[in-house]
Amino acid sequence: MAELNGKVALITGAARGQGRAHAITLARAGADIAALDICRDLPYPRYGLSSQADLDDTVHEVQSLGRRALALVADVRSASAMEAAVQTTISTFGHIDILICNAGIADMATTWDVTEEWWDVMLDVNLKGAWLAAKYVVPHMIAQQRGGRIIMTSSVAGLKGMAGLSHYCAAKWGVVGLARSLALEVAPFGITVNTLHPTGVDTPLITGMAQAAGMPKAQLVDQLRDGHPLPVDLVAPQDIANAALWLVSDAARYVTGLELKIDAGEMLR
Repeated sequence: MAELNGKVALITGAARGQGRAHAITLARAGADIAALDICRDLPYPRYGLSSQADLDDTVHEVQSLGRRALALVADVRSASAMEAAVQTTISTFGHIDILICNAGIADMATTWDVTEEWWDVMLDVNLKGAWLAAKYVVPHMIAQQRGGRIIMTSSVAGLKGMAGLSHYCAAKWGVVGLARSLALEVAPFGITVNTLHPTGVDTPLITGMAQAAGMPKAQLVDQLRDGHPLPVDLVAPQDIANAALWLVSDAARYVTGLELKIDAGEMLR
C-alpha cells in the first residue's frame, strides 16, 4: 500500500503505544512522519511516561521503512512548544497533510479524591494538547490549499461515564466537542476531523494505570474484558492504527465528524 506517498503526518504521543503504531502504519503507507512526544515524566499520572529512547525507536522504525522521520521533543500543554514543533515540521518537510492528536494520559480515582493538580494535568494533556496542535496546524493546512486530515484520539470514555475516571471522561468528552466543532469550521477548506474511540488498548498505559491503582494488571484487564461482547481482553495498537489509516486515506475523503469506535462492542451495552 502506497496511498500516502508525498504526505507528511505529525503525530503527538508518538514515542510508544498507539502513537508508535500510527507512525509505523502511516509510514508503511508512504507518509513521512514528524513524531512528537514529551520524553520525560510528569508529577501526574502516577507512572512513567515515554523516554527519549522510546522516541528514537519510533524514528528508527519509520526510517527502516524508507520514510523520512523527524523527532520532536515537546510538551503538548505548551503553546510555544507546539508552535515551534509545527514550524520545525514545516521547515523540515515543507508541509503537513495529516495531524493525529494522540498524546494522552489516564489514571484512576473517584471524583472527590481527584486533586486540583491531577484534574488540571489530565485536561491539559488530553484536551488542551489536542487544541494546541490543531491551533497551529490548521492555519497551515488552510494556506496550502490541499485539504488535510485531522484525527483526535478520544476513548469509549468519551462516549459514556465510567466510575473512577471522571477527570479522564471529562477530557475525552471534551475532545469530541472540540473535534465536532473544528470539523464544521474547516470543512469549507476540504479538511476532515474525526475522533477515535478505543476500548482498553494493550500499551504501557494499561500497565501504568494498574500500578497507580495498586492492583495487578490482570485485575484491570479482567474489568475491561467484562465490558466486551467480543471475546478479547485488550485490543492491539495496530487495530487503532488501521482505523486511522482508513480515515486519512482517500477512501474516507468525505468522512468527517465521525466518532469511530474500536471497542470490541463495548458501546453496544
